[in-house]
Amino acid sequence: MAVESRTIKKRKAQRTPGYYISLVLRYALLLLIAAVSLMPFFLAFTGTFKTNAEIIAFPPKVLPEKWLVENWAKVWNTDIGSGGTFPRWLFNTAFLSVTVASLQVICCSMAAYAFARMDFPGKNATFNFMLATMMIPGAVTLIPAYVLMSKMHLINTYWALIIPGAVGASGIFMLTQFFKSIPVDLEEAAVIDGASHMKIFTNVILPLARPALLTVFILQFQGMWNAFLQPLLYENTPDMYVLNVALSIFKQQYKAQWNLTLVGAMFNAIPVLILFFIFSRYYIEGVSYTGVKG
Repeated sequence: MAVESRTIKKRKAQRTPGYYISLVLRYALLLLIAAVSLMPFFLAFTGTFKTNAEIIAFPPKVLPEKWLVENWAKVWNTDIGSGGTFPRWLFNTAFLSVTVASLQVICCSMAAYAFARMDFPGKNATFNFMLATMMIPGAVTLIPAYVLMSKMHLINTYWALIIPGAVGASGIFMLTQFFKSIPVDLEEAAVIDGASHMKIFTNVILPLARPALLTVFILQFQGMWNAFLQPLLYENTPDMYVLNVALSIFKQQYKAQWNLTLVGAMFNAIPVLILFFIFSRYYIEGVSYTGVKG
């Protein structure tokens, strides 16, 4: 206790006025960085309550002269016919994002367990080949993938986006590295108790890998939620649009309704932000463990 009290007194003695000045400057710099980072989001949010003329006016105005809450109602009640309504687009985006992210977690976790814990002929070659596919630009496989979906008669269906997104090399790699960090002793104890590979996978590995699984889910959910090119190619009718594709209806050849576009962008951004803030602790924990090998 005496040694500890002397250490505390020594630290307090070292806190000179310069120390407090540097501390204040540090916090001020962090607040400035946070303000600069959040300013675009703040301007986009206030723009949802402005008229279109206020948004394109120069010099720009930070706050609207009159807060037009009806802009949000206009976007929500948008109907372009053939089933193309805003609630339908929101449902399409949410359904595809949850489905693709869930399938990624299931398929990638099973493949990662095989690469991390099982021995089979050609494992290293298969794993390296899988990693090599991450280096292929998406534009290279865009046309072959479209032709394949067309031959399978899956154009303008959910399956055209679900099947290609059911598994990904990045998710397999991330989970493989996480599974390797789990102590082998736990599996050996389960083997002694007579557990099979499936039993070990479901009862030992998956509960311990919850942070990594949530990380993969969040990343894939965000990727599918923000997808634009693939939904634009595969979904052709208004009732199958996702939010990112549907927002283009507010930008026509001779007129762009930027205030309504910003409202749609807010609808597009808020769910992802809520999901991240709810599971941010697991996300950070999963990323920090990825790549650590026990």
